Amino acid sequence: MKGEIIVHTGPMFSEKSLVLLSAYGRATIAQRKVVAFKPALDYRFGENTIKSRKFKDAEIEAINIKDISEIQEYEADVYIIDEFQFLTGDVSVIQDMADSGKKFHICGLDMTAEGKPFGQMPQIMAIADRVEKLTAVCNDCKDDATYSFYLGRKDTEIVVGDGMYIPLCRECWRKRMKEKEQNC
Repeated sequence: MKGEIIVHTGPMFSEKSLVLLSAYGRATIAQRKVVAFKPALDYRFGENTIKSRKFKDAEIEAINIKDISEIQEYEADVYIIDEFQFLTGDVSVIQDMADSGKKFHICGLDMTAEGKPFGQMPQIMAIADRVEKLTAVCNDCKDDATYSFYLGRKDTEIVVGDGMYIPLCRECWRKRMKEKEQNC
């Protein structure tokens, strides 16, 4: 099998996890050994589950990890990793594994709600064979959304969850960020 790193990114609600579920299904049909991972701090859909918001019954079992290096402990042909932005460690682990014939499907937010590069996503996107930037529907104008916006005030840099985030296009995100800054 040919090694490959495929990254699916975009804002919240852009169906990144659904893409992972599809990749998992395709690999299973191709009779490949597949293992899925998710960050230990992401417990929104259960401790060991990658799930789609769109199709409530669509889910796969995942292993909770904190550091990228932990994936080396599992032997597979295809590796599925959700919410990559929350993981720590060196992406060269994935590059070395891909060089040895392993295939990766990785999803994560490319930007924080403040519009800054998020976690290890810039590094993994730089070494990826393919990067697919997904869009959601802008909460305000219904155009394509490429940003996630946090509705409240953050006490920490990372707030895991869905209820306080909305997808926005660039123009609506800039407008809301300006309003948020004026209300500080």
